[in-house]
Amino acid sequence: MRLMIRCLIPLVGWSTGLLAEPLVWGYSPSDPPPYVNMTGAELDNSVTRDLGELVAASLGRKLSFVAVPNNRIEEALKSARIHLICNTQPQWHSQPELLHWSAVLYEDADVLATPASRPPPRDLANLQGALVGTTIGYHYSSELTQAFERGDLVRRDVRNIETRLKMLERGRLDASVDLRRALSYQLQRHPAEIRVSDWPLEHFALRCAAPKTTPGSAHLIETIDQLLTSGQIRHILNRYQ
Repeated sequence: MRLMIRCLIPLVGWSTGLLAEPLVWGYSPSDPPPYVNMTGAELDNSVTRDLGELVAASLGRKLSFVAVPNNRIEEALKSARIHLICNTQPQWHSQPELLHWSAVLYEDADVLATPASRPPPRDLANLQGALVGTTIGYHYSSELTQAFERGDLVRRDVRNIETRLKMLERGRLDASVDLRRALSYQLQRHPAEIRVSDWPLEHFALRCAAPKTTPGSAHLIETIDQLLTSGQIRHILNRYQ
């Protein structure tokens, strides 16, 4: 049973109309568990769902989750189809100055997963000619992107992290690129003979962003920052260790 969260942030100055409007929380369905966990077309228990529910309860607003493909996120923010997106960072947006940004919620990194039966790669050069599992529509570090473009590595877009790890186990991939937290979460629940690299391909400082043109967006980001300072967002992350 989910815990009911008491309203933590004063709502003075907010209009009745704004409070009555549901908070529309955008998310990318291609983000892996524990960030996003899908059951069919519905968002299930995950960091994104728990965070959205915490923020909405703190604001005293109803909540609606909307799945947005990675290549449509900027358009969805600009058109006010969604009120915010999390699990993002300024470098991924063409005009980050048009958005209010939260403080860093959590950090993660892209790392390599490889079969434990093979020597661990010390760098990308050790994977010359390897077939590498990737996420559809995902843009990787410049070093990895250039390796794909040169043909040093072969990119293979795969539906999700669960499938990538199964393909690794069965020898259908030589390596996979995934977020460290997602790999740890998946391998704790489904142990496999897979090694995760100690060195990162790219480091991420993940935040929430809301358009400056959306009414109440500054207060929305302030609320997220207060929840971060209070330790409540860290408590959510601890559920998914």
